[in-house]
Amino acid sequence: MAKKGHFARIILNTLFSSCLLGIGAWATFHFTHTTYQYAENIIVSEAERVKSTEVSKTNLVITEHTTLEDIATALYTDGCITNKDYFIVEAKLDDTTSGFIPGEYSISSNMSSGKILELLTKDISEEETIKFTIPEGYTIDQIGEILENKNIVTKNEFIEAVKNRDYTAEYSFLKDMPSNPNYKYTLEGYLFPDTYTVHKDISSEEIIVMMLNRFEEILSRYQSYVNASSYSIQELLTVASIIEQEAKLDEERPLISGVIYNRLDADMKLQMCSTVQYSLSKRKSKLTTEDLLIDSPYNTYLYSDLPIGPICNPGEACLKAAIMPSEHDYYFFVLKNANEGSHYFSSTIAEHVNAKNQYHQSSDINFIE
Repeated sequence: MAKKGHFARIILNTLFSSCLLGIGAWATFHFTHTTYQYAENIIVSEAERVKSTEVSKTNLVITEHTTLEDIATALYTDGCITNKDYFIVEAKLDDTTSGFIPGEYSISSNMSSGKILELLTKDISEEETIKFTIPEGYTIDQIGEILENKNIVTKNEFIEAVKNRDYTAEYSFLKDMPSNPNYKYTLEGYLFPDTYTVHKDISSEEIIVMMLNRFEEILSRYQSYVNASSYSIQELLTVASIIEQEAKLDEERPLISGVIYNRLDADMKLQMCSTVQYSLSKRKSKLTTEDLLIDSPYNTYLYSDLPIGPICNPGEACLKAAIMPSEHDYYFFVLKNANEGSHYFSSTIAEHVNAKNQYHQSSDINFIE
C-alpha cells in the first residue's frame, strides 16, 4: 500500500507555499482539501490493486531511452498499476524518476508501485538475495516448507497465495483447466521445479508468478507436440507428475509413460501407488490395503482414468516423457532394485505376478489384479 506520509508532505508543502504567496485562506483550504481527496483516492486505489485476487503479469523492457512516462503508460496499459499519476508522483517522492536499469523485467500486478520502482532502479547485485532449489517431484506443500525453512515466506503465506489468488489472466495453459472443487491445489503441477534467486523481501505471489513463467518457458519447447496431442495440457501434466513419482531412472520414464497410456487405452484402472500417497495427509514408506481404499479423486485404485489433477510438480524430463512416451505392450511394472530404483516391466498379469514373487514386492504395490 502507498505511504500516506508521502502525500502528507505534498499537502504540507502546498499549504506552506500557498501561505508564502499570500493566497487567501479559503483558496488554500479548497486546494489542500482537493489535493488530499485526490491523494486519498489513489491510496485506496493502490491498496485495492495490491490485494486483488486476480494476479496478472507483464514483461517490461527497459532501454537507455525509456522514460518514467513510458514506464507508467506501459504498466497502466497492462493492468499492473491503476493510476499513472500516482505512479509518477511516487517516483518523484522516492527520487526514482531516472536511473532505470536497462533489461527485461517480469512485473506482476500485486507488486506495489514502490516495489516496482525499486526493482527497476536498484542493481540486484547490490541487494541481499536468497537462492533456493525446488526438487523435481515436490508438491506445493513441500515447496511451502522449503520457502519457510529459507526464511523467504511462511508456508501459510505461500499456500494462501496459491489458493486465494487467480493467475489465469496471463497464462493460457491455466485458462482451459476444468473447474473442480475437489482439487487439492489448482496450481499443483504448474510450479516448475528449479533453482531460483530472489530478493529477500519477495512476496509469495511473486514467487508463484516466477515459477509459472518458468513453466511457460519449458512448455513452449514442446508446444507443437502438445498441440498435436489428444490430451489436454493438464492431462499431460498429470501423467508427467505420476511418472515423476514412479520413475527414478531416466531411461525408465518413457517406459512408465507408455504403461500409463496403455492402461488408459485399455480402460484399465491405473492403480499407481503414487496417487494414493498424494491422497494421504503424510507420505508412507509402505502402503497398506486399507490405504488403497481411501476415497479420493486422486486415488487411481478406486477411480478409473487419470486422477483429477497432477500429484506433484514434475521436471522437464518427465514432462517430455508424458508428451513422447515409448511405444510398447507393457501394462505392468514392479520394483526390481530398490537401491537403484529400477523396475521390471510385464505385458500380462501372469508375468507380473511372477515378477512380484521374484522381486518380493513390498514398498511398491502398483497393480493388484
